[in-house]
Amino acid sequence: GMPTQYVDGPALRSLLFHKEHAKLSRIFEGLQREFAADQRKEYWPLDAATAFSSAEPALRAELDAWAEATPDAFAPYLARGMYLTSVAWARRGFKYAKETHDSDFAAMKETLPLALADFERALAIEPGSVAALQGKIKVFQGQSKKQLAKTALAQAVAICPACFQVRVGYMMLLRPRWFGSRAEMVYFASTAGKGDKKLRLLRGYVDWDEAQTLRENDKNEEALATIRRACKLGPHWEFLIERGVIQQRLKHEKAALADLDAAWAARPGQPEILRCRASVYHQLRRWEEAGRDMLALLRTRPTDEYARDNLDVVVKGLVYDGWEHYKAGKRMDSLRLYDLAAELQPRNLDVMQRRAWVIEGRAPAPSGAPGDKAPDLAALERACKQNPDDLRAHQQLDYNLARKGKYSEVVEMWNGYVARHPNDGRAYLERGGAYFHLRKMAEAKADAAKACALGISEGCMRAK
Repeated sequence: GMPTQYVDGPALRSLLFHKEHAKLSRIFEGLQREFAADQRKEYWPLDAATAFSSAEPALRAELDAWAEATPDAFAPYLARGMYLTSVAWARRGFKYAKETHDSDFAAMKETLPLALADFERALAIEPGSVAALQGKIKVFQGQSKKQLAKTALAQAVAICPACFQVRVGYMMLLRPRWFGSRAEMVYFASTAGKGDKKLRLLRGYVDWDEAQTLRENDKNEEALATIRRACKLGPHWEFLIERGVIQQRLKHEKAALADLDAAWAARPGQPEILRCRASVYHQLRRWEEAGRDMLALLRTRPTDEYARDNLDVVVKGLVYDGWEHYKAGKRMDSLRLYDLAAELQPRNLDVMQRRAWVIEGRAPAPSGAPGDKAPDLAALERACKQNPDDLRAHQQLDYNLARKGKYSEVVEMWNGYVARHPNDGRAYLERGGAYFHLRKMAEAKADAAKACALGISEGCMRAK
């Protein structure tokens, strides 16, 4: 019975970086109103806030500017609280306590009070913010303050008796690895979930926790049997993720992808699902699918450990597959992979060079290297006139004109295309390149910035 519409986290982050502060606050307020009117929409304000649960340093100044611009709105404090909580946990690290240095605990505990203050400020402005109360529970978990977490939970349940996710947040600190035991988890689930189809899923978190522990100790068959008990309660997204991760460990990649796709259908937009599914595609060497999930993940979680550790491998896979398509004469397939690789690593010179060769359309030599024979310019010009809305045809003419230094003609060509397609970021990027070679730096920067605003990562890099 939960809505399948979901909050677009990357869009909210884009609004922040484009300093649309008033609009951001209005969006949060609208989501909060929707939740207040229908408690099944509990994920909406929470997901809006967790779009900023990423520990990259550059985010702090942007969140501070948002709070300064709309000081009477609860939204910037809620979002900054989520950010600071992520920073605190990143400073601690995610190993077991016995494997974590005292200085890491100290770094976390220095940051958590800042997050708590922001959650308190958000609640002072919007007392119905269950998302802020859930943030407080996460802070109290890090501070080992179980009773305060219980009080925050009681406040949240008083506002939203049917809310599920805040109860899950409290259940996390009842896990044996924190302050509790599975017996406490069972008791809490049994008292919280009576008569509600959704709340009865809480009992599954006991098996979920045990399955995680078994998996972490390489007891994967036992872990699979355990998580299946949780899944019998219903197709809950976190249970499906865990089962998918275990299936991957057991080399059951098809079953793993089925579980992760089902999790996405139940809870679309969740970065954790993207991370796990990208990992399975990576294991299968299905580089395009891995790259697409990784790009979506990085747009919300730029500091994600898996993505940062495996980005080079995935891009190399895209480069290889793209070149194989090129050698086989599948130019459009090759370009699709190189565009994806460029979004993931806009400074990768190998990607840029190979993509340029493919865009130019020079037939590959028998060795697989780009051939010397370039397409006929007159034929390319006719193709553009016959297909005035074909981006690829215009790119090909662009790159072949550029080889002859005809950058003014390139600009004129793109002027016509942009007039017809004012929201095509790639067109602005290409025209900006021609302006750059003409040494028209103001125009080049403006086009790069426009490409960035329209979602082209390479445009952001060039604008800088």
